[in-house]
Amino acid sequence: MRSATTKIAEQLRTRSLRDVRRVAHISLTFALVSCTSIFGDHDDQERIAGLYTLRSVNGVPVPTAIAPQLGCNRIAQKGIFNVSPAGPDVVPEYDWTINTPADCQPAPAGVDQGAEDVGSWDFQTSTRLVFSSLMGKGAYSANLEESSGNPPAITLERDGSSYRFVRLMRFDDPQGVIFVDFVDQFGQPVAGVVLSFVFANGLEAGGTTPETGEFGNRGVVGECTIGFTPPEGYSVPASQANPFVVTVFDGQAPHVRVTLTKV
Repeated sequence: MRSATTKIAEQLRTRSLRDVRRVAHISLTFALVSCTSIFGDHDDQERIAGLYTLRSVNGVPVPTAIAPQLGCNRIAQKGIFNVSPAGPDVVPEYDWTINTPADCQPAPAGVDQGAEDVGSWDFQTSTRLVFSSLMGKGAYSANLEESSGNPPAITLERDGSSYRFVRLMRFDDPQGVIFVDFVDQFGQPVAGVVLSFVFANGLEAGGTTPETGEFGNRGVVGECTIGFTPPEGYSVPASQANPFVVTVFDGQAPHVRVTLTKV
């Protein structure tokens, strides 16, 4: 699951959770006395591990308004919460991101437009998880809900609001990677293409092509719908569907080539 962290296209990040996890991996491993929870064994960790998506704030389905700040209205839109079990040489890890953009742009300093965190986790009780931040947020806990026939849910309290995440996929669900390669009519890579991915389970992801013109995302097997917006100076030829649908296969990483017209 560590390698499957999925980013949501609309989230504006100031730091990379993936980079933080790489840098902190060694210190995290040695800082904890044991990789085994004193409240739950590895099977318990695997039972709840997976990718969770934000479903409601203060009991209201997202997107929903939250408390304004400095005269700016804010909307809780999307969020993800990754929980992974311990491995042979790693402790149980987590990362989460919450997106709460403001309607006043540029937003004044002090307006909270979202947050993120990464670190290690454990069972505090059978219905409570405890998280230890590697980004200076200290230790905090969250409620865990498990009921027969329903996916588990994690409720995180933050700044007076209650954020409820429900698991969308298990950590061991079959997954694959889709790469999209953008080139112009001369075969040159196109940077700056903004992509959106919607996987078979409804998970949304996305990003922007770098100088190589290539961008990839991981998701569950099945049909994946990919939409894109070319950068200025490029157009989409009539023969190219947008969005288009590809199939994600377990353990595979195919490349899809898309040709744009340089105008």
